[in-house]
Amino acid sequence: MSYKDEAVLNLTGVKAFKELAKTNIIKTDKGFDLLKSSAIFGSNAGGKSNLILAVDFMEELIRNSFADSLKKDEDKKRTDYYFKLSTETENDPTSFEISFLLKDIIYRYGFEIKGYEIISEWLFKKKETEIFLFKRKGQKFTINEKNFTEGKKYKNDVNSNVLFLSYLAQNNAKQASIIFEGFSNLNVINGLDEDYYKNATQTLLNFPQFKTWLNLAVRFLEISTIESTKEKSIISYHNKFDNNNVIIDSVAFDFEADESAGTKKIIYLLGALYDTLVHGKTLFIDELDAKLHPNLSKKILDFFHRFNLNNAQFVFTAHDSILLDKDLLRRDQIWFVDRNKFGSSQLYSMSDFDASVVRNTSDFKKKYLDSVFGAAETIEISKELIKLMYE
Repeated sequence: MSYKDEAVLNLTGVKAFKELAKTNIIKTDKGFDLLKSSAIFGSNAGGKSNLILAVDFMEELIRNSFADSLKKDEDKKRTDYYFKLSTETENDPTSFEISFLLKDIIYRYGFEIKGYEIISEWLFKKKETEIFLFKRKGQKFTINEKNFTEGKKYKNDVNSNVLFLSYLAQNNAKQASIIFEGFSNLNVINGLDEDYYKNATQTLLNFPQFKTWLNLAVRFLEISTIESTKEKSIISYHNKFDNNNVIIDSVAFDFEADESAGTKKIIYLLGALYDTLVHGKTLFIDELDAKLHPNLSKKILDFFHRFNLNNAQFVFTAHDSILLDKDLLRRDQIWFVDRNKFGSSQLYSMSDFDASVVRNTSDFKKKYLDSVFGAAETIEISKELIKLMYE
């Protein structure tokens, strides 16, 4: 979409950075530490949402590639996600790659796609030394027969519009199924559209432990109880008082119709966060801070860092500069997206700037709003703009 050149989001920590090591870092025995969260800031139309959409597209294609291949073309989702503002890329495939640590093994998986056709695909794994498991160019497959015997069995059966990894998992191939299941721990949601993640809260409300936890967490909203009905809708209960301010009853609210947008956002978000933390998943959220008070956004992020017992990770985009706090985020956790003059989004980290620009003791918020890091452009109020309004 808005990304013409390669963009890399790296969730490994910078070894030289020592700040917030006790709360914001996941230790590994691989020679690097992982970050519990990454925050992505940038101006409107810079490309933040497109970065989250890229992760969503990749994850969804991996899960649904085989099933989607059986649909009619008119029922398939759009695939024209290439960068359209350059003749250099308008006929090129789009490339996706992800590296992740799963059961002490680092996997690196990726593919190139154009329209519905898989142009190339690859899978590597690394314990000590990285080795390939399979490589694909069109319909030509190179299989590591010693370490990936399942690939040899199915390589002649997969169609050009189906990811090999998805096909193998559909056929219960052992290693591919393990990796495929790893992607089930990757959740991507749009912070502006509750439909993306309200199902998590609705489903979890059927479990007494979560229900008790949620009701305790939302006391500050003056909600006494939240329940899920058999029709899979949510009911919230508020205390009713007499003229002496004594509780006399409990009033049921239709959650969707009667609660505010902010109340719905935080309750749906809490379900997603609970699921992520308890099961050690990775959560991507676009517009985390939408509809949330700044103090609530900060508290959620601090809670995620301090009480993250199962190595969960959290990647989000945001506009609220109050989150740019040296006591909340390290420099290597903060990323920026900005478009250049050719319309292409560029992704870069605060850690790319040397100590002459920013230190761990700097006021991150002030420097960002002063455009020290870029990615903070806004509308220019010029004389010509005003003149065109009134003359």
